[in-house]
Amino acid sequence: MPNVRPWRFDVTLTAQRIEKRRLRRATGLETLVDMVAIAFFVLGSIIALGLVVIFPLWGLVASGFAMVGAFLNWLLLRCLAEHLRLQKKIAGCEFEGAITGANEETIWACGNCGQMLHSDNRCDSCGAQIISDEI
Repeated sequence: MPNVRPWRFDVTLTAQRIEKRRLRRATGLETLVDMVAIAFFVLGSIIALGLVVIFPLWGLVASGFAMVGAFLNWLLLRCLAEHLRLQKKIAGCEFEGAITGANEETIWACGNCGQMLHSDNRCDSCGAQIISDEI
């Protein structure tokens, strides 16, 4: 006689999503890179101005190259800081500063395991089905 169960119970794990917050007390690397970018830009501008004053004829050409170099250095460091912010956002970590073009948004975490949610209906980490907050 086959082993047949008349009732089948499908138990699914469910959880509420919770808003996750972390406290941070140190200056983030992305802020330091931003400050270095601004410092290099200011330093490059001062050097360019000094070249014009000290060497009137060739100083103008050297000053132009110094300004272009300072701007490109500033742009490279700003891109690095932006990349660090995006990587921290993807990892679910808090970051300092603002991501260009982004509005403030909420990062949701699973109420069962506490991991960041990548989906609105299921936790990738523990497999819990997420119950909607909206009624």
